[in-house]
Amino acid sequence: MAFKYPQFEPYGDKLIRWMENANEPGCLVLRSTLTTGTLPHPILWHSEHEREWLSPEQISCIVGKSPCLRHTIIKTRGGVTGLIGTIGPGLLFIYSIRRGSASNDPHVSELSKIAYEKHFPLESVKHVIVNEVQENATEPFIEEQIYRSREGLIYPSAEPQTWDYDTPEFRAIMGTPIGKVVGSFILGSFGQGMKKVFRIVTLQRGLELHKLDIRFDIEDA
Repeated sequence: MAFKYPQFEPYGDKLIRWMENANEPGCLVLRSTLTTGTLPHPILWHSEHEREWLSPEQISCIVGKSPCLRHTIIKTRGGVTGLIGTIGPGLLFIYSIRRGSASNDPHVSELSKIAYEKHFPLESVKHVIVNEVQENATEPFIEEQIYRSREGLIYPSAEPQTWDYDTPEFRAIMGTPIGKVVGSFILGSFGQGMKKVFRIVTLQRGLELHKLDIRFDIEDA
């Protein structure tokens, strides 16, 4: 298969096939059983949550609004690994993730699973929204290649952009570092052939539209 975006599309294609098909070979993401209590060396970790309401900008990413919980899981000693997110019924907003490339700590996709299932059943998740993407490979790639794939589309854009399933752009976004986190969250939470990302929406907001959010919509495989 010839890929339009060889930097990220091949891995995105693998993630999609692993999510779709329980029998697709070679899946690198195992089902995770980690909880707050079974984190390695739990004394090194700090986990807390508090009630929070969605902001107008967050509400614009989804339909409806409800009280949510800001959840933080951070390793406080022995290296920096952590997740800061907001959890609501069907919603996982991810604000900040940190993990060194050589770290043996749990992956941030596993921390995301721990945070969500602390408050709601995993099977209820419908949207994962990564806020203010600044990851140094994902954001430039979306600006320089994904947006330019649409004639006349300029980055940043005041209008949300939908990237449909089974397109090179969808596969490429799934293969970026941010897409990998979301794909790994789904595979680690449910295993293969259970849930999949079926739509990706990119939104820009804030002063001069410089804040890029990515919404991954989830359904049964």
